[in-house]
Amino acid sequence: MDYELIVLGGGPGGYTGAIRAAKLGKRVALIEKDSLGGTCLNRGCIPTKALLHSAELYSSKSEWAELGILAENVTLDEGKIYERKQKVVATLRDGVKSLVKANGIDLIEGEGVLTGEHTIKVGDREISADYILLATGSVPSAGSKERPLIGVEYTVNSDDVLAAPVKGDNITIIGAGVIALEFATYYAAIGKSVTLLAPGERIIKMMSKDASVQLTAVLKKQGVKIVTGVKVKSVDENHTVYYATEKGEASVTGDAVITAIGRKPVLDIGLNKVGITVDKFIAVDDNMYTGKAGIYACGDITGKMQLAHFAAASAITAVESMFGLPHSMDLSVCPSCIYTSPELASVGKKETDIENAKVGKFLMGANGKSLIEGVNRGYIKVIADENDVVVGAEIFSVRGTDIMGELSLAIAKGLKTHEVSEVIHPHPTVMEAIGESVEDIYGLATHMAPRRR
Repeated sequence: MDYELIVLGGGPGGYTGAIRAAKLGKRVALIEKDSLGGTCLNRGCIPTKALLHSAELYSSKSEWAELGILAENVTLDEGKIYERKQKVVATLRDGVKSLVKANGIDLIEGEGVLTGEHTIKVGDREISADYILLATGSVPSAGSKERPLIGVEYTVNSDDVLAAPVKGDNITIIGAGVIALEFATYYAAIGKSVTLLAPGERIIKMMSKDASVQLTAVLKKQGVKIVTGVKVKSVDENHTVYYATEKGEASVTGDAVITAIGRKPVLDIGLNKVGITVDKFIAVDDNMYTGKAGIYACGDITGKMQLAHFAAASAITAVESMFGLPHSMDLSVCPSCIYTSPELASVGKKETDIENAKVGKFLMGANGKSLIEGVNRGYIKVIADENDVVVGAEIFSVRGTDIMGELSLAIAKGLKTHEVSEVIHPHPTVMEAIGESVEDIYGLATHMAPRRR
């Protein structure tokens, strides 16, 4: 064999798996047809957050006078925002490339296709390995085969949005998931008019109803118009979206229409050559094994969670499994994050998932650091089972995504509520609200009014 492992795809899952195998002393090749870092680094997580950071700073100008900062004629240059975004992306991408090289991984540029259970062809070259890790990721979807979006050619997707500024001041977004909400937040913050067409009865249906209600209120206050229960019929060349709700048929016309209605896995990689059947995604077991000799898969193509950090964790699980090592990652506890303003994050079970749930909730309007940062809205919710074991959490708060790690750790390690509340949290921080939310389960939170008995 040419290698002990060949990784197909250089996104967060692919390069993480390749680096982990190399650090274990294995001979590794990494195949990438585009740019290292995949969707997350080049057309997803990183560029989106770079845009959101600039937008948040610009939007905060309305609060500057109260903070003692006096400035006039503050303007926004979206071209410069995109230039900075690209610099951040390039810096991180170069960093990944350096890591690949430093770990002795052979980077092969080109499109790889499976030719056997241990072989991949890249151009005219065929290489072999004991194991293959499939990490080809996903691309934006514009509907299903059964219900394709009519007029999709008059829309732009997330790749298009992150490649260059969208022209116009009136933006229509089709979708109500993570991508749609982050784009809505960005455009509202830089002063554009946004209409969000949600296919369900509420936004972010993957999270709790509480989170949906709270975020809906915040987005509306930021100027976003939200229409729920939408069935989009078509889009025309004038950027008019025709749709129906239970109230009847309607339409909305803007300067641009963005589709954010999901992503589809990249699976045209010769799976039929090795007998891997696909039902929308590649089926894998808990070890990320496909059932075919030597072939594992990770990330988006498995259909488990379309998150960069899950892709990386599942790649590590796959590498450890193929080389006979115990798992170091708990894939059952993976936080989800939405970078709205405030941020929203959840992990583990919802209170509706378990019987006799014990729920503690601390309102961020009583958190000093939140008020200092000008945010008096939000909450931290902690969910425990009848045995007082922490099993779920939800955060809607400034810096919410940064502090979710503590609750993810608590759930992964099966900590009880008293073990979390025993931690002395620094003050003033947003994180100290975690302790108070746990204490609220028993009515002991210091900065909350007594529960009615």
